[in-house]
Amino acid sequence: MTVPSYVPIQTSADLTRAMVASPDLPATVTDSLHTAWAARPDRASMMGRLPKGFLQELVTSASTPEGLAALRTEIEAVPDRTITRHVHLLTRDPGRTVTLATLPQSEVSADGYLPQLMDLGEAVVDDQNRATVSNLSEVTFGPLLPGPGTAVITVTHVAVTLTASDGTGRVVSVIELADRHDMRAGESVSIRAGALSCGVG
Repeated sequence: MTVPSYVPIQTSADLTRAMVASPDLPATVTDSLHTAWAARPDRASMMGRLPKGFLQELVTSASTPEGLAALRTEIEAVPDRTITRHVHLLTRDPGRTVTLATLPQSEVSADGYLPQLMDLGEAVVDDQNRATVSNLSEVTFGPLLPGPGTAVITVTHVAVTLTASDGTGRVVSVIELADRHDMRAGESVSIRAGALSCGVG
């Protein structure tokens, strides 16, 4: 069980930029669309996010053999971009100004510990139209190896991060544990499937 989480300032700022159409809007929108496709590669869903005029222009451009060939060339020139999500165990609250660069200052540091990949399940929308997604499978950390500083490590928070193959990324959410968990050398800790939820709303 977890208590309320928060969205770091960096992520909040990205969402705000997307809404007010600031100069770096293209990068923000690109990140959002790639993330959406990675989470749910469904054509109908993606088409609903794009302007109808743009989609109609694609159809028009592909209406002749020459146009279709040109469109295929443009598509081939688009670089591949993959999105991965990781779960991190933290020993203290990193604060709302946390970024990928500063997150390690609050993260568990011990041999045998590594951030773990997070696979997402389907989005769930509640009666207040708030959408959340949860971890599809169990996430396991450790076991920790004996060494300096691993007698007892107290985990207080969990962070979810998003990174792209082009090197960009952010801390998506920081969640405080309702009950702190002590890890010791030789032990593993797991987060059961569906227990880790993230959302905006």
